[in-house]
Amino acid sequence: MVLGVALGTAIAVVVELLVLLLGAVAISGGVMREDSQLQLVALGCVLGSLVGGLVCASRWPVRKLLGGLAVGATYDVLLWLVSLARGGGRVSDVRGVVVLVCCLCGGTLAGLLCLKFSQKRPSGARRSRV
Repeated sequence: MVLGVALGTAIAVVVELLVLLLGAVAISGGVMREDSQLQLVALGCVLGSLVGGLVCASRWPVRKLLGGLAVGATYDVLLWLVSLARGGGRVSDVRGVVVLVCCLCGGTLAGLLCLKFSQKRPSGARRSRV
């Protein structure tokens, strides 16, 4: 369980770094404007938490939604700690709230995608005993 969350969080960090790298290339190439940085960070957080949550939920046999949420929350705490060590770690500003919401939404979406919904049978249908 803990190993799945740790692995999912590590994969989330790698995915976000790749998204931010591609965004930096797009900004320096003139494809994107410089003032779209917050949207790029939000996209990186959602995609990172989604991919990391999918990895965690595939390793976790039950409670897949909880696994996705755990990856999103752990990933947000890790990003907040890095921001705090860098000198700008206020959670209450707009960027902190956007990162928190995006991390939790990505993890929740991963958990929901991995759930298996059982189909309900009509009330009059019986199982055949073979």
